Amino acid sequence: MHVDHHDRNLEIFCQVGGLSREDQAVLTAVHQYIHPLIPSLTDRFYEVLGEEPEIAPYIAGRVDQLKKTHIVWLESLFAGDYGIEFIKRQEKIGETHVRVRVPPLFVAASMAFLRGALPPVLAAKIPDPAEAVSATASLLRLFDLCQYLIDRKYAEVLMDNLGISPALLTRLQTVGRGSPHQG
Repeated sequence: MHVDHHDRNLEIFCQVGGLSREDQAVLTAVHQYIHPLIPSLTDRFYEVLGEEPEIAPYIAGRVDQLKKTHIVWLESLFAGDYGIEFIKRQEKIGETHVRVRVPPLFVAASMAFLRGALPPVLAAKIPDPAEAVSATASLLRLFDLCQYLIDRKYAEVLMDNLGISPALLTRLQTVGRGSPHQG
């Protein structure tokens, strides 16, 4: 996948996670299997969200608009564009969630829903089992990337709102740790 080469953390994420340019082609190809299911998947997703008492207040009265946004977002995941515009779209989600005070738990739960819902679709629709496994792995890496980008921006905006610098946050996250080479 194309990543912003000025973003070392993103490069590390993609390298360690195994996200590659080949995944881009695979994800574009699986769109044909996923596209027809996106509306019903979105309906089910918001049904599940509406059943959760902690989440329901965040979506009350907005479900139809949120469904439209969710469908556009899901479609964009298979458009073949994983460059800077893709990254910005994911980051915008994080910014928006901070602004409207949606807890990060909801993004994680949403991604978990998708990680559970879509692999069986690929397994059922792709005749070659090896290709289905490959497509599922690419899809899961994509969801991981989306969650990383959304969560990272969420944290960045929240830190900025609280007046915490990235350097301070890093220090706080590593307090009490010895050298990275110590066990």
